[in-house]
Amino acid sequence: MKFYAGSQLIGTSNAAPFNVVWSNVAAGNYPVKATAVDNHGLTATSTAITVKISKALKSVRNNRQGGTNLANSAFPDNGQAANTSLDALAVNIEETYNDFNDERSMFESESPINKYLLAAVLLARSSAALGSQTSSSGVKDRLDKLDAYLGFCEDLMVSDSISQQSLDEANLVNARTDLVIAQPITNPLTRAGFKIYPNETAEIDTTPASPFTTQTGFLANGATAYELANVSVTIGGRPAQLLLVSPTQIAFIVPNGLPAGMEDVVVTSREGYILNGIAAVSGLNPVILGRLGDGSGDAAALDAVGYQSGAFSTNGSSFFGADTRTRVSIWASGISTGVTNTVTSNDIIMGFGQIRENLAEWVTVEARTSDGSVYFLPVEFAGAQGTLVGLDQVNVVLVPQLRGAGAVQLTIVVAGVRSNPMTITVQ
Repeated sequence: MKFYAGSQLIGTSNAAPFNVVWSNVAAGNYPVKATAVDNHGLTATSTAITVKISKALKSVRNNRQGGTNLANSAFPDNGQAANTSLDALAVNIEETYNDFNDERSMFESESPINKYLLAAVLLARSSAALGSQTSSSGVKDRLDKLDAYLGFCEDLMVSDSISQQSLDEANLVNARTDLVIAQPITNPLTRAGFKIYPNETAEIDTTPASPFTTQTGFLANGATAYELANVSVTIGGRPAQLLLVSPTQIAFIVPNGLPAGMEDVVVTSREGYILNGIAAVSGLNPVILGRLGDGSGDAAALDAVGYQSGAFSTNGSSFFGADTRTRVSIWASGISTGVTNTVTSNDIIMGFGQIRENLAEWVTVEARTSDGSVYFLPVEFAGAQGTLVGLDQVNVVLVPQLRGAGAVQLTIVVAGVRSNPMTITVQ
């Protein structure tokens, strides 16, 4: 008996029960068939079946079991071991989400899988934050919803439909099948501008179409609440003390000790609403963002004219006339939240008379090659990118000396404060 994946021979077995071990298989969908030869030399080939090899599916199942074990345990309030387990679960589900993004072309139901898996990531972050501050009931609620959404993902990955059993279990814990993960807006409560300040009040706003809750709650005098009207908020992974909750507004105290720059905002409720946005935390903390969302490795950078990623040439387009040097846009955070615009002559006038503040006077960019040489790249623009609150953009010119350098390590220096080093490739 010979076994094939497509035209590739997997293995041969000459004795019952006629099986082979197929190992080190890359993720993908494989048409698998078997060919048998009898004693008279006659052959028969089975109908091919599709075998799906998925790291993400395995991770979904493992994390679902881990979340279920935590939810079913006698969850101790403020127990260090339990908090560590919740943190580990959040990390593992984020890795599962990354695995899925690597494999998403395998799945016909990639869009709903992406939505429900993102919901599981956000619920894991919320449960980890609540677990450090509040009673077990709020944590268990988020874990039960997390389990339901991972169940949806497992069903969709295997059969492209959600089973009735999974739907019934989700209804019991208010995990919404019609989930829409809206993006709320976070602003300071008593200051002008877009930056929020640690240990000060701030607000999160949404629309009636994507509410936080159907309830309204106020903090009692002298009380501390990390869950109010069945709603919780995390900023940068830290739980926020809530002051007021209504269907469209939340007032809270910004957690102390948050790093400056762009931080994740997660709002979850026992009613099943999940919202995820961005807040800009005041302070100087330049960080180059990673292409894959990490803080080391390849920088999130694009050709500033063609908006292409990958290896950059030092010789670019003629968009700037005779100056054909390549311009590269680097995505960062923690710049516009920490310095003020002191030179207005280089600001950029946008449409309808809007002005984009250029903070380049504060910024230098170092480029270090593998032989230890350091070059300072001309900075033409540094400041708010304008699409996401807290997201910064730094436009630099690649100098001719970098031609053929290969891996080049970039560091942004803002008012003397250095960022993390990240890498681009220059050909």
